[in-house]
Amino acid sequence: MKKAYCGMVSVHFDSEHYLVIIGGLGSSSTPKQPNAQYNNYYDDLRCNEIHYYRISSDQWISPVVTGDRPPPIEDFTLTPVTNNTAVMFGGYTDNGVSNKLYTISFTKTSVDILEVPNPGGSVQWPEGRYGHSSVLITTSSGPYLLVVGGYLAYDVWLLDINKRKWEELINLPDNVTRRFRHSLSVWSVTPTTNWIIEFGGGTSYTDTAVIELRYTSDNDWSTSVIPLDQYQDQLRRRILSDWENLGLSKEVQLLRGHLQEREREFYEEQLQREIKEKKQIQQDRDKEQQQLLEEKATLSQQLDDATTLLEQAEKDKSSLELEHYKKLKAKVAEILEEKTQVEEKKQIITEDYEKLKLKVADMEEQYLKEKQIIIEKDKVIAKLTLNEKQIITDLKEKELYIAKLVKERQERVLKQPIKETSSIGLQFNYLIPSMDNLDCLSDVQVAEKKLFLVQGEKPQLINWEKYGLRIGVQEDTLSPTDTVEVAVVTLVGGEFVFPKNTVLVSAVYAVSVSKPLLKPLRLEIEHCIDLRGRPGLTQFLKFAIAPVSTPSLPYHFLLVEGGEFKPDSWYGSIQRKEFCLVAIVGEKRLPKSSTNGDESEEEEEEQEEQSEEETEEEVEDGNSDSSCDSDKTKDPPGGSSGGQGE
Repeated sequence: MKKAYCGMVSVHFDSEHYLVIIGGLGSSSTPKQPNAQYNNYYDDLRCNEIHYYRISSDQWISPVVTGDRPPPIEDFTLTPVTNNTAVMFGGYTDNGVSNKLYTISFTKTSVDILEVPNPGGSVQWPEGRYGHSSVLITTSSGPYLLVVGGYLAYDVWLLDINKRKWEELINLPDNVTRRFRHSLSVWSVTPTTNWIIEFGGGTSYTDTAVIELRYTSDNDWSTSVIPLDQYQDQLRRRILSDWENLGLSKEVQLLRGHLQEREREFYEEQLQREIKEKKQIQQDRDKEQQQLLEEKATLSQQLDDATTLLEQAEKDKSSLELEHYKKLKAKVAEILEEKTQVEEKKQIITEDYEKLKLKVADMEEQYLKEKQIIIEKDKVIAKLTLNEKQIITDLKEKELYIAKLVKERQERVLKQPIKETSSIGLQFNYLIPSMDNLDCLSDVQVAEKKLFLVQGEKPQLINWEKYGLRIGVQEDTLSPTDTVEVAVVTLVGGEFVFPKNTVLVSAVYAVSVSKPLLKPLRLEIEHCIDLRGRPGLTQFLKFAIAPVSTPSLPYHFLLVEGGEFKPDSWYGSIQRKEFCLVAIVGEKRLPKSSTNGDESEEEEEEQEEQSEEETEEEVEDGNSDSSCDSDKTKDPPGGSSGGQGE
């Protein structure tokens, strides 16, 4: 079913990723899941459904649920602990807020839920809550669950997941604890120090809170708050302090790395020495084989000579004595035997050479493998060194960038165009009690306050040129003896929400009068859109108003009719008898033209795109002097959330 305020974690089985969705509040018109429970909540249904979403196949799966399945619940936290386990805490049920704790195990087809019993008595256990936030903190002794804030229970708790033991963290300020439906992130600064960054939520605090959570050597926790203006300094100090404490371990690692390097060098030298010895043996064998070949050639020559002599002797046999013939024959037999021995020796040498050649090839292959391993280790070491240098460089660049942003912010606020101020009415730079009508303004950035005095029935013009405002007083707006105070506050920032597809193109003015008027005043406000030669752009400028007093922030502006914009003027005018927050906005998108029935759709689209580009260019030019953002937020039941635009 379509739902909100549910819990979701990521798991994976068999190298496939899944999303797990539990509980939540949804529409009563959607199909229900078998074996799930549902409770009516006004026009919606609160449920305890459990779904798997298989990302690779875009497939929804209903797993088998066993164990202590919670009742229909919403607004709880579901925090992953491992790849297939999670912890569930708190939430809102038909019985009100919950402080129950569940451990959940996931498999590919089933979900097993175990409720952790609350022993009660003197054992610490947090109160029920909903809309809280939680993160997982990993230490050398195991995982911990940090729970911050939540509706009706504004405190901070830490759960030892392995021991299932709660501990309350005290002495933390309200801007940390008094929040609900806020964001919470953990940053592991060092192995023993974690920074918890907290932002937004249903709260009156608009700042970002940074909590330092340190795991001490005696298995205890300490907490502190890091001021944002000391963020970088505290970060450097903490990193240096913790790494000094880890210095001994680092020295051991360095010595171990040095020992491994020496061992690698020793094995490399030994391998080189063995290869050199094998090469020398091979050279000696080659030399010996060459000598044998030379001896063989000599013996062959001698054999040829002996054969020649034998042939000659055979020819001269009749002239030789029998004894001499026998000696010569014996000599030939001896030579033949030596030749056979040489051939056998050559065969042995050849076989030894082939064996040695194979052994050398194996040793060279082993050497290349070990060399590749050494190269890979060197690459890893170089990459780690490069990453360390990159982290230091990034920290320095972020520090310079933050300083630059702060400087530009100060220059943008302080840099205001200086113009001459003229006024027919009387002006006062001090505040008198009529300015109290505007004291209800909150969370706004005030450029300047001004009080004007209007007397008599004659027409008058109040010109506050410094901040681009003119106030026209018609004849007979007051009786001849009346005096009215007009209080004006120029705002350059605040929690403002403007209508959709509009952008602020002027300052925001809060206007109040001390008594009712007989006729409306004419307000003329300077905008940043150049209309010269482009009268068609006037239709995209509108006046927007918002009440000065509002029960909760932000200030929501609405468009009003009756504004007038001239192509030859940088001012827009409107007549007002009742006063509030007022400003000029420009529409970001243009509607399709339907006035010329004979014009083709392609020409209409080209004209619309051209007009839209001109309007966006004017808005961008105007934003160089005054900028604004529209922030759209959802107010949760029982609280409010704020967006800020400048």
